[in-house]
Amino acid sequence: MSMLKKTGILLVCLLMIGASATFGAPQKIKLTFWDENAGPNRTPYLQELIARFNKANPSIEVEYVGLPWSSAKQKIDVAIAANSTPDVSGVSTNWVAEFALNGSILPLDPYFEKAPDRKQFAPVHIQAIRDLVPDKKLYELPNTFNANLFWYRPDWFKEAGLRPPETWDEFFNVIAKMTDKSKNRYGYSIRGGSGSVNNLEMLLYAYSGLTEYFDKNGKCTINHPLHVEFLKRFVAIYGKYTPESDITNGYKEMVANFDNGIAAMIMHNIGSYGEHMQTLGPGKFAAAAFPVGKLGKRTAITALKGYVIYKGTKYPAESWKLVHFLSSAESQSYWNRMIGQLPTRLDVMKESWVAQAQHLRLMGEVFADPKSVTLKNPQHLPDYNAILTRLEPAFQEVLLGKRSVEKFLDEWAVSIEKAQAEYDKVFHKNKK
Repeated sequence: MSMLKKTGILLVCLLMIGASATFGAPQKIKLTFWDENAGPNRTPYLQELIARFNKANPSIEVEYVGLPWSSAKQKIDVAIAANSTPDVSGVSTNWVAEFALNGSILPLDPYFEKAPDRKQFAPVHIQAIRDLVPDKKLYELPNTFNANLFWYRPDWFKEAGLRPPETWDEFFNVIAKMTDKSKNRYGYSIRGGSGSVNNLEMLLYAYSGLTEYFDKNGKCTINHPLHVEFLKRFVAIYGKYTPESDITNGYKEMVANFDNGIAAMIMHNIGSYGEHMQTLGPGKFAAAAFPVGKLGKRTAITALKGYVIYKGTKYPAESWKLVHFLSSAESQSYWNRMIGQLPTRLDVMKESWVAQAQHLRLMGEVFADPKSVTLKNPQHLPDYNAILTRLEPAFQEVLLGKRSVEKFLDEWAVSIEKAQAEYDKVFHKNKK
């Protein structure tokens, strides 16, 4: 056989082998996942879960993309406008109504209703997601349940002979007594910058004990006289019993004031547990519940977070597989245990680590108390989150004495009422 023929046969064989490899081996499906709140105290755990998913599903490869919380919503909005969304992302519940109403995310009902473990998801949380939208469909699968509380320094309180506040009057008294400017210690740190109005909303309703965001006439209750009373007392502590730099505090700055020994107490949620543990260590911080409000109820605003599937995905079934995996009992247990938050599954809530964590045990006791109620804030309004963000500069003016408490709360109420009226007009749905 001539050398030319041998070379030709060899080339044909090589091509056949290459073709066999190309067409015989199935191509991996690639999914993109965006984490809406990336950071050193969260990202490694989510990356670990995605690595577990990739290992368990060799035909699927998930790419993790971390977004900082401060710009996540904006980046997702841009991606929606450009039709370049990921397959799956984490989202704040505040965004679900907007994304569902503009058709950006898929209802998960066809998948959820076939899930063998669907009854393990607490019905109250599933219903809360359904209540965000007029069609009552499930657009997000919640995997984390967050609640607000006070973080305080038990060693400082013991040194001063004080206990965590059990009434709102004690709250203001403790803040004053824990302040020692000669040591650069303050009783409290206010969130005055990004996210400030969200925090303030929770404090207002906790102080009053009001259980409804709208009264029977459809008027927003944010400017209730008890809220005016609280905010005047709250503004009075700024700069006196809090650092003046609080005026621009976002989440990181407020937490840094607490973790670095500047503030004795802050108000946040159980999600910052990991950062306090990493910086302060066990025994150096603890959780305290909000006192019962002036009207006899301990009113709480809770927050759910979970995962959505975007309408633009080419692989909805595989995307659901990822969402379901991240919300499974094993994943929820790992994720919530590591970041210090509450699971949304009934089976995981029974695990021993939930009862052993002081802040989680406290929240369990709070929500078991007959005096505790959950306030349904208007997250169904597409403009709700934007309204609270737009009010942040006005709140800073209140802290500086450049705007009255009454004017600020009235502006807030009017903005919410207008948003609700527009919602009713567009979707022909009466308020409940």
